[in-house]
Parts: sequence; structure tokens; C-alpha cells
Amino acid sequence: MSKRKQSIQTASIKPLSQDIEKALINIVKAGLYYRKPKDGKFMQGYKERISKLRQAEDPEEYILNTAQIIIPNEAKYHQYKIDYKSWYQRDPKILDAIISLHELYYKLAKDYFITEEKIAEEVEDFLNS
Repeated sequence: MSKRKQSIQTASIKPLSQDIEKALINIVKAGLYYRKPKDGKFMQGYKERISKLRQAEDPEEYILNTAQIIIPNEAKYHQYKIDYKSWYQRDPKILDAIISLHELYYKLAKDYFITEEKIAEEVEDFLNS
């Protein structure tokens, strides 16, 4: 198998809940590296996300739903990358860990991005109900 074909196949594989959990843990590790307060909003927020994932009845469904909420469309994904780069430019380990997590979420959510046609249908349904 050629390297190009192998990388294309690898790119199409959807992340699993274990991949998301590992990415979340990497963010916590980066936070500890930069001595983020364990009782602070950053660390507590990611701790809560890991707990919710671990407690989910169906972790695969949970991460798919989470991905769709966090990254509902292509524009939001790119905006997150811009925002995180400005917020964490002085903490590159955190930035890299968060970008990695969002890349996983993007892979999950991209097949569910809403189209202009679907939006038009939903507007009509909404206005007519």
C-alpha cells in the first residue's frame, strides 16, 4: 500500500471516545505543565468534560453529540482555531493539545455540518409550525 493511500485511509477513520479522552487528558497535562490552578476554571472545566465522557452511557454517541455542538460548521471550527491561538499563544503545549482535540471533534462533526438547503428547510418548518 502506498504511503499516500495509507494516509488517506487513516485520515478517514473516525476518532473513538478513547481518542477524545486521551486528548482531554493531554490538555490537563499541559495545564499542569504551566501550573494552571487545579481549582481554576480551566482545569475544572476539562476535568468535568473527562468525567462526563467516562460516565456516558454510550461514549461514542456522547462524543459525536459533543462534537456537533462544539463544531456545528466549518466557520466555527476555523474561528475556534483563531481564538485559541490568541488565547494560548504563550502556552504552546496547551494550544497544541486543544487544537488536537478540536481536530478530532472536527473529524466527527464534519459529516453533520448543516447546509444552506437544510437551513432553508428548517426555517420554513419553524415558521410554519
